Amino acid sequence: MCLKGFRRLYNRGDTIVEVFVVIAVLSLVLGGAFVATNRNLQDSREAQERVNALKLVEAQVEQIKNLSTTNPVALFGATNPYCITNLVIKYPPACTVGTSGVAPLAGEPAFDLTINESGNTFTIKSTWKGVRSDDRKLEIKYRAYQ
Repeated sequence: MCLKGFRRLYNRGDTIVEVFVVIAVLSLVLGGAFVATNRNLQDSREAQERVNALKLVEAQVEQIKNLSTTNPVALFGATNPYCITNLVIKYPPACTVGTSGVAPLAGEPAFDLTINESGNTFTIKSTWKGVRSDDRKLEIKYRAYQ
């Protein structure tokens, strides 16, 4: 009976070293989870920006197709570089748009659209500042016939 009480006297709980080790391990696990989540979020946003740029470039291709049938003189006589908005050829800086195809809103990525013509081949390019502050570019070539 006396031995049982003696054991209880020295079994008071965890030492400060054990608590610090647990805190360090938890910090490493939570820090790793934060880094992985942050990187995944940035990758997802980059993918969304690329999809938006592709949609804008495809819209320019569709407008080239339409102008090549309705007003080929305006299309094939334009000065490089330019962009097309509502079937009207515009020259930079009017070619900076947001994700909706109009002037970019605050906090929204700004896409610079340019079309360069060489004969009947059109090079449509979109450039923008990525989520990681690096320059991104997407380019499509389209051949139209008069």
